[in-house]
Amino acid sequence: MDVTGSIADTAPTGSTVITADELRSDQTTHTSVFTGSVVVTGTNFNMTCEEMTVIFNKAGKVDNILATGNVVITQPDRITHSGQAQYFSEDDRFVLTDQPVIEQNKNKVAAPIITIFRTNQKMITSGGRSTVIIVNGGPGQTTPAPTP
Repeated sequence: MDVTGSIADTAPTGSTVITADELRSDQTTHTSVFTGSVVVTGTNFNMTCEEMTVIFNKAGKVDNILATGNVVITQPDRITHSGQAQYFSEDDRFVLTDQPVIEQNKNKVAAPIITIFRTNQKMITSGGRSTVIIVNGGPGQTTPAPTP
């Protein structure tokens, strides 16, 4: 009997639902490790990976997340691929490593390390050369610029 579907169906609006082949949780270290075909479904995003470690603070709130193994984060207008993604709640920041690539509106950014600050919509690339592919003149532009 597969109860995961029925539990996920009853999740309150705005909840984050995590499914995986296995969960190991340790309340003394405030750590949960999800392994095997991990799927995270939240408000306006989905993430898949092979393993995800979540560290909670003493109040039970997420402090840090480490996702590894073919990490794919999908949002309404963006998809991110990387070998590893780490989230830090204190400054609402993602650090993508292991060949990260972000695709948005056919534009692409690749670098050894890509840091995304979600709150203020900023991005920093570091760790070596960055490659940016801008299609049709830039973000938000969907048609070629007219010729003079």
